[in-house]
Amino acid sequence: MCSSSLSVAKESFFLLAPLELLRSEDVKNITSIEELEKVKIDEQFIRYCIGEYKPAIITDNLFSFFRFTEKQAYLIIIDKRIDSTSELQRYNFYGLLDTYGKGKIVISSSTLTSEQIKKSINLTNVLINQGQTFILELFQLHTDYDESQDWWMHDVIYEIIVASYQDSNNDGIGDIQGLRQRLDYIQSLGVNTIWLTPIYTSPWKDYGYDISNFCDIDSRFGTLDDFRILIDDVHSRQMRIIIDFVPNHTSNEHPWFQAALHNDPKYIDYYIWHKGKNNGKELPTNWLGASGQRMWTFSSERNMYYLHQFLDCQPDLNFRNENVLDEIEKIFRFWLDLGIDGFRVDAVRHLIENDQYHDEPLSKDAKDMDPNIMYVAYDHTESADQSGSYELVQRWRKFLDKYAYENNRNYIVLITEAYTVDIKKVMRYFGNNREERGSDIPINFLITYYLDKDENEKHGLELDKVLSDWQSNLPEYAWSNWCLGSHDSHRITSRLPSKELIDGFYMLLLLQSGTALIYYGDEIGMCDRPFTLANSDEIVDITAFNYGEKYFDKMIRDRQRTPMQWTSQEANAGFTSSTVKPFLPLSDTWHELNVEQQQNALRSHLKLFQQLVKLRQQAPFYGGYQKKVIATKELYAFIRWLDTNIYLIVININKKGHDPIINDFTKLLKYQNKELFGEVIARSCNILDDSLIGKEGNQINLNNLILQSSEAIVLKLLTCPSNISFCQQ
Repeated sequence: MCSSSLSVAKESFFLLAPLELLRSEDVKNITSIEELEKVKIDEQFIRYCIGEYKPAIITDNLFSFFRFTEKQAYLIIIDKRIDSTSELQRYNFYGLLDTYGKGKIVISSSTLTSEQIKKSINLTNVLINQGQTFILELFQLHTDYDESQDWWMHDVIYEIIVASYQDSNNDGIGDIQGLRQRLDYIQSLGVNTIWLTPIYTSPWKDYGYDISNFCDIDSRFGTLDDFRILIDDVHSRQMRIIIDFVPNHTSNEHPWFQAALHNDPKYIDYYIWHKGKNNGKELPTNWLGASGQRMWTFSSERNMYYLHQFLDCQPDLNFRNENVLDEIEKIFRFWLDLGIDGFRVDAVRHLIENDQYHDEPLSKDAKDMDPNIMYVAYDHTESADQSGSYELVQRWRKFLDKYAYENNRNYIVLITEAYTVDIKKVMRYFGNNREERGSDIPINFLITYYLDKDENEKHGLELDKVLSDWQSNLPEYAWSNWCLGSHDSHRITSRLPSKELIDGFYMLLLLQSGTALIYYGDEIGMCDRPFTLANSDEIVDITAFNYGEKYFDKMIRDRQRTPMQWTSQEANAGFTSSTVKPFLPLSDTWHELNVEQQQNALRSHLKLFQQLVKLRQQAPFYGGYQKKVIATKELYAFIRWLDTNIYLIVININKKGHDPIINDFTKLLKYQNKELFGEVIARSCNILDDSLIGKEGNQINLNNLILQSSEAIVLKLLTCPSNISFCQQ
């Protein structure tokens, strides 16, 4: 096959395509059709000239195509650029040919190292230098779990607020050493990637999202040396660590902003300033920020207004200043040099504003809310989702690709948070096409938005709508993702029609195709803790005070950020010492709802979560096909299949008190025979042990499947997908 000394003329690669289908522009800069007709195909190339031909990505700079049979497939890639100064180019070939997900170089026009020959290349991330030409032997996504996809595609990503996870030094706030103490637990979940909310130096007026030093650790959490040790610990377990990155703004205590206030010429334009209207007597625009304040605050030092899309202590950076862009890339590099595996970039839709500074119109729902404090009262046509924000994400993706290539690093993931219900705007963060890539994971908040609906709208048809909207709008070159909640949304268990439904939503999160993101504590079904304005000394989230009594309960975020509940055997749930007051009160449920209790229980949310994480590591869940079977107000069901395996997942959406749901899945799936059976693989905790579906291994007749309210089940069908007509449609 291939050796480090093998080098083949570039023209030969074109001969693997049918000459009669080639155009002169396809071979431009390399050769001509006439010259190719004179060339005889090299013997070592004949083995790759198999089966069918299919074009892949064809541009002025690239010609690529597949040769494939039912059992083998090759991707031939020819870079036609002749300018030696051309940049490293990334292409995404994923989804162009069946479920092929990775490949290895088997032949090249240039000499390769043994390391390059051995390395698997993910088809979402093929990096090509000027003039490179090679053949990839392709492998199906499902061939092997660990090798099937890049780590970020099949891992479960576990979000942690470090302050709320584990206190190691008894000061009432979680820290890096405390997190290290809990790595065994995190690993026991089957989670391989942890995502940390901000741990940078900060005045901590917004949970660390107000940053005064991007290149150091806040002393609340430890030191840079502590963090280096954490990275080593995580990597030694074959796990990965990503961190929140907050480029939109800094703290007003950041040296850059302080220098700008004092008219330092280097830093004045690091931020966005405006003289205001009517000689400074009026705000520049009517823009309302996402933290319940107008976006402009007057600076007496400069006699101008500065922009802040969030709190007035979080001035926005000016990304039209090339020096700011350079600073951001230095910060990226600092953390990458420490060994970070990726970034979750905060608030990307707010990065760029229209610099014409037009007012924004009220939304159609504004009549139902206070436009002086509620962000959603406006259509943010001027201050959100501007074209420049998408371009910045693409720039940063290129920077990370180049860093990984030059430093021989594994893939560096780029996750983005764009909190908007407009799905088309979210999809744009994936990038423009297969060449101009952006975010790997623009977080999918659609299930979160579904849970924000009124109680009478939280039914199966609405659920089907949000799931279908995401899947139908997903670009063919993009990888899906699913999320139940985060630090910015109330706990999922507190928003479901029934708390027992958490198990069914685990199945949606973990068994659909795509990356799964889970918020700490959701694996045990943690609930919100109520806060009141009367007990203001308990409140950490100062943004809540901007909303007044009417909106306070809806807008306060402390509810979902309470300390992790480890045990009922120790004070403060094992989060911190019994003699210490936690920085934020614990949820009242910690005595009966905690990790230890669920680890010791015969069945629990935690044990089901762990079971489903293991299940998703099997085909067809990480590389197979998916299709909705039925969606009604009461029920949602879908199937996953690949090769000889097919699974049915059924969720009863109803609250307690409703009649059981009975369905004939033999008919729904259009099975060829009269009876279809399924084996119980996993079931929700509220399914009684003595019911027909109450034990794993039980075989159930699917002609008459009965589910009680809020029950959910995973069944392996005792037949092949080829016998299910529904799979063939």
